[in-house]
Amino acid sequence: MMFRALLLSLLLTAACSRPSGSEAPSSQAQSATAGDEVPLPGKLKFKDADDRERFSLKPKDDGAKLVDGEDRELARFKWKGTALKVSGPDDTALGYVVGSAGGALTVRDGEQRQVLYTLARQGSGWRLTDAKGALLYTVSSDNEGARIEDASGTEVARVKVREGKVSLREPGGKTLLATKSLVSADAAACLAFEKLDLPFRVALLHQLQTPPSGSAP
Repeated sequence: MMFRALLLSLLLTAACSRPSGSEAPSSQAQSATAGDEVPLPGKLKFKDADDRERFSLKPKDDGAKLVDGEDRELARFKWKGTALKVSGPDDTALGYVVGSAGGALTVRDGEQRQVLYTLARQGSGWRLTDAKGALLYTVSSDNEGARIEDASGTEVARVKVREGKVSLREPGGKTLLATKSLVSADAAACLAFEKLDLPFRVALLHQLQTPPSGSAP
């Protein structure tokens, strides 16, 4: 009896001493892949097919900074309420990306007087139109990530999410850009909008990936 009591005591001690967070990594992994809106985990780097860094997004307390592969500043992003101000390295306003209650994002000029582009929901995907409402691109979800088509319906790029890597590829499969950060396929698809300057493409990605508090596209 004394032996059984001692064994039971040892088992209870081992169970109580187990770290309470022993299952945390699994739970965190599931939550990171379950939703589309995952805050940018530190520096977001995009590399080309030759593993050369092309540009990076560095989060800051009030927004983020866009730099090229040589760490030269290309643009600044700063939250102004629910709007994301896009500025050049000299802090001159290039434009704003503004969210709406309906989930659409509008790209406006530096004085916020004119809407240049609108990214709005289309079913489970998105559609990008210009100032006159003409269609420029559509983004459609698929089993591997997303598909981007131009106004004629021609596929211009694909986003593939596979084995912890998100890549933007040509229709033929060649990698254009890739990152190992947790970026949603919809957000990464914005990088294929070549009719927009890179700062605005990255600003749309940033708005979709990390919307301001109280706002969700």
